[in-house]
Amino acid sequence: MKTRDYEKRAKIKAVVDDLCDYWPLTLRQVYYRLVAAGVVENKRSAYGGISKLLSEMRIEGDVGWESIEDKTRHTSLKRGFEDAKSYITASMDRFLSGYSRCRIQNQERFTEIWVEKDALSKIFEEVAWPYCLRVSTCRGYNSTTKMHDFVERASREIERGRHPQILYFGDLDPSGVDMLEGAKRKIEGSFGVYGIDYKRVALNLDTIEAYNLPIQPDALKDKDPRAKAFRQRFGNISVELDALHPKDLGIIAEKAIQDNLDMEDFELQMEIEEEELAK
Repeated sequence: MKTRDYEKRAKIKAVVDDLCDYWPLTLRQVYYRLVAAGVVENKRSAYGGISKLLSEMRIEGDVGWESIEDKTRHTSLKRGFEDAKSYITASMDRFLSGYSRCRIQNQERFTEIWVEKDALSKIFEEVAWPYCLRVSTCRGYNSTTKMHDFVERASREIERGRHPQILYFGDLDPSGVDMLEGAKRKIEGSFGVYGIDYKRVALNLDTIEAYNLPIQPDALKDKDPRAKAFRQRFGNISVELDALHPKDLGIIAEKAIQDNLDMEDFELQMEIEEEELAK
């Protein structure tokens, strides 16, 4: 094995161990932490190299299988219980358990979190869960189906007198910036729904400066038709959302949620929930 591979393997293991609170990780998360640390360049060949090394390290036992997941390939659940008794036992164990009150039912704003990256969705879901907020994974440009579903939810809330808003998290690059703006164009132009607030929480220039994130000017492709307008607005930079440490990403997300909720009413709903659980 080449000395360089030993060094990279040590760096990979250090990243996986550092993120143990966020297991299972995706290959993409590990890769962008290595990019952020300056271990590898942000290019396809480097990604493939890390994928190969991480695969070898798991087979050889240097990295545990439980630390990495593959979110791109799905295996369905199987149907059925062993017998009727096991079903009844499971049902009784669950009876009247798991109650939780919607803690945002009286909020003036109807809030959803949209995330460009599927690999990061778990971080946002864990942060959003106590606040009873949906997290929608866009995986790049959101599909027409997903936007139609959101429009239906938002329209119902508008009828109830609530004001919809999207808290968006994506890359700071030409496509990452246009994704939210494109969603607004589609929702207003194709579905005719207006009055929604579209708030880009991250990545922004101030986030990049505050966390000293690695800038990848070479990742900006001149062939991208959005590159020229992007450079005029942000300069010759390109930064992935994955470059943020998951802990920092969670802190930013929670602050954005709290800044956009009536926290006094939220805490009141929590008190009512505790009383209801006791009953």
